[in-house]
Amino acid sequence: MDCAACAVGIEGTLQRVAGVRSAAVRYATKEAEITYDAAVVSQATLIAHIDGTGFKAEPLK
Repeated sequence: MDCAACAVGIEGTLQRVAGVRSAAVRYATKEAEITYDAAVVSQATLIAHIDGTGFKAEPLK
């Protein structure tokens, strides 16, 4: 992420995904906290949506 606007854009993308209850993207830490219904959307799908914004995503270990 290059700027706070990028974080806002990713957050907006995630919030429009069916099954996402909440999404908070933090520019300073380059992390996203996503609450979602796993019966509706998978972690892989969420990562694909983030990747689709032009940024690389991976689960925290």
